[in-house]
Amino acid sequence: MSVHETTRLTRRMAMVLVLAAFAGPAVAQDPVPATLTLEQAIDLAGRNNPTFRATANDEIASDWQVREAFGQFIPSLSVNSGFDYQASGTPNFGSFSAADVGISRTPSYFFSDYGLGISMQLSGATFFQVAQAKANGRATEARIDAAAYTLAIDVTRQYVVTLRARDNVELQRSVLESAEESLNLAQGRFEAGDATRIDVAQAEVTTGRAEVGLLQAESALETEKVRLLQQIGIDVDRPIELTSEFEVFEPQWELATLMDDALRAHPQLASLRASESAASAGSRAAKMSYLPRLSLNGNLASGRIRRTNDLDYLIAQGRSSAANQIENCQFLNQISAGLSTPLPDRPEDCSTLAFSAADEAAIRSSNDGFPFGYNSNPMFLSLTVSLPILDGFTRERQVQEARVAADDARHDRRAGELARRAEVTAAYNELMTAYRTVALQERNAAAAEEQLFLARERYRLGAGSIVELAQAQETKALADQERLDSVYSFHENLAALEAAVGRPLR
Repeated sequence: MSVHETTRLTRRMAMVLVLAAFAGPAVAQDPVPATLTLEQAIDLAGRNNPTFRATANDEIASDWQVREAFGQFIPSLSVNSGFDYQASGTPNFGSFSAADVGISRTPSYFFSDYGLGISMQLSGATFFQVAQAKANGRATEARIDAAAYTLAIDVTRQYVVTLRARDNVELQRSVLESAEESLNLAQGRFEAGDATRIDVAQAEVTTGRAEVGLLQAESALETEKVRLLQQIGIDVDRPIELTSEFEVFEPQWELATLMDDALRAHPQLASLRASESAASAGSRAAKMSYLPRLSLNGNLASGRIRRTNDLDYLIAQGRSSAANQIENCQFLNQISAGLSTPLPDRPEDCSTLAFSAADEAAIRSSNDGFPFGYNSNPMFLSLTVSLPILDGFTRERQVQEARVAADDARHDRRAGELARRAEVTAAYNELMTAYRTVALQERNAAAAEEQLFLARERYRLGAGSIVELAQAQETKALADQERLDSVYSFHENLAALEAAVGRPLR
């Protein structure tokens, strides 16, 4: 699998992770194969890297923010119900007591009520909040795409570093084999009487240094593998073999073309532009706070019922109320009789207002409906239009904060573009230098290998010294190390250029 196909795969990571997030958090890491390609490493990182997963989860919250913005156009409904108890006694009404109005005491009461309320508030900001939420959603998606691409680049870099450590182990192993060959040659000449013990000691020192170099290279390889697994987000307790290979090739790209690609479609720049758009939408929404607000409130249904254990008190109240009504009726009849023009509907038969058995039965029946035999109240709705005028500069502060945030986002986007230009230029120049360096180091390594061969043959024939052979070995090891460094410097600089441009180049 090529690096181009691998990186293209990473751009789909965000959606995969969002879908996986709806199924719940991962309870175990994905299985890791014994051989690991770069494609597999990037794919595993997309599903296991905790930092990236945390970023990808932001899309879920962003989606619900959009739904919430649309939900502002739907009235809020609330249901409530309650139970109250009032003990018997003489209640107070402000500075007066019930005794002041002829009520010596009231019995204990149980109350039960319910209500179905509706409320809704609309303003100019409500309409712009939908656009703001959508812009924030696009910014979140762009940020996830940028994080996915950054993760792919980071995994690629660490994969290359681990390959470099692996090849360095092979290099140090070859250095050790060369040193052992020279040691055997020195020991053979010493036993034949053609060399001194100093020659053997010198060869042993060289071999010991090579053993130390191999040990350090093996340790470095294990360290880089652990860092690669950390980047992927997994923990493996068995050896893993890296199988992807990279070749050095002559870069054929034009700097201007790469620069245009980076400025047009780099994921991080896309994220900054989306953030700028979201901040601008927030600034427009903040300005809408100066428009009138529309509020709808009301009770669609409500009811209340009470119950007392002292029915005699209620019945006595009913009798007293009926007697008062009869007295008032008789008084009005008398007044009407003394007028030249009687009052309308006078005289009235006051006996019909007398407290009857039916009235007593109704009182008893109303006391039996507790707790759910509610006496319903009529529906109530209220529509209010308000225009805030002075609010202690709260709106002005919010508008200015939103404007500053939008201005900051514009500056951030501009800074990102400038940084992208600098990074593309620097990475391109370093890559071209690295490519030319590889050719030079290949030539140096070949010359060092020839020098070592000649030095060993001269020593074998007795024409050269052990010091000359040791110097040739050291020169060969250094040349091979520099050749290896130049090869992987090319790959690392290529990864850096891919990171700067924002797309795969291989």
